[in-house]
Amino acid sequence: MDQINVDGWEPTRNDYRQLFQKVPCYISVQSPELRIIQTNELFRQDFGDRVGELCHEVYKRKGEPCQHCPVAKTFADGQVHSSEEQVITRDGMEAFVIVYTSPLRNDEGEIVAVMEMSTNITPVKRLQTELTMMGHTVATMAHGIKNILTGLDGGIYVVNSGLHNKDQKETLTGWDIVQRNVARIATLVKDILYCAKKREHEISIVDPNQVVREVFDLYHEKAELERIELVMDIDSRLPPMALNAEDLHTILSNLVQNALEACKFDMNRHDHRIMIQSDQKGPIAIFEVSDNGPGLPEEWKNYVFTEIVSTKKRQGSGLGLLVTKKIVDELDGQITFYSRAKEGSTFRVSFPIKPVTSSSNTST
Repeated sequence: MDQINVDGWEPTRNDYRQLFQKVPCYISVQSPELRIIQTNELFRQDFGDRVGELCHEVYKRKGEPCQHCPVAKTFADGQVHSSEEQVITRDGMEAFVIVYTSPLRNDEGEIVAVMEMSTNITPVKRLQTELTMMGHTVATMAHGIKNILTGLDGGIYVVNSGLHNKDQKETLTGWDIVQRNVARIATLVKDILYCAKKREHEISIVDPNQVVREVFDLYHEKAELERIELVMDIDSRLPPMALNAEDLHTILSNLVQNALEACKFDMNRHDHRIMIQSDQKGPIAIFEVSDNGPGLPEEWKNYVFTEIVSTKKRQGSGLGLLVTKKIVDELDGQITFYSRAKEGSTFRVSFPIKPVTSSSNTST
């Protein structure tokens, strides 16, 4: 190894050991079975002492290796490989990392292990998300408002025509169009405001199941009109929680609305079903919205909560999941999802059930 000689300092084996331990990225050395055999300090700090465990179980909490595992590729061809991955730390937090892998060879040149070096780029991803939202806000406003104004113009024309012809039915039809587009404006503005700045969340004692019922009631009739079955499964054990009722309502509404739109535009089946669930797992409250729609494209899975994406063909700003993720983060919750092509998607939101104080007010 090439080095520069410095008077008074001669690198030793211990120096290289310290470099391995102190380097500011996650380092693990893995066997051909993808079992972790050595880690550095930063890895142990964020993922725990996981020597002897499988890499994909530690990083992804998955029972099977990743489909495009860079470590496996390096074992196969001896080359350096890289990828961008989304991992879960020991405290359950999501993190984005850039991964590089390099082979470790014995004296005969055989690959006996692979070193995986992962740099945490979560702050960069957050900044990218904020810049993405900022950049798309203007375009979203322009296109969204233009479409809404077109709808309003059409509704006003129908109202005026009905009034001129003294046709009450036509007038009511036009007024319904106007109301729908005003509601779209309200939703668009609300999404933009959520993305534009950090909000203060007024916490009170909330009956979470009541919020689930309200969201179900809000979308039940709409689902029936689209010939989509909307069902609800409530865990009666779920206690009152210190939360914000309006925020929980927004989170679940966004997820149900996305599920409805996904099923609505899915032409591959006609027995669409959406389920809203609440559940309690120990000290954690869990809310799920699942559907049997088209699922999400494989290439979107690492970017669903960090970039504006939309499967909707004719409407929707693509801001819904970004808004949902932002609210969940600000409430110290977590949101994850599972999706398979042509089988549907499940979005899970979880919050810790914090102790309820007697001075708090109950709210729904």
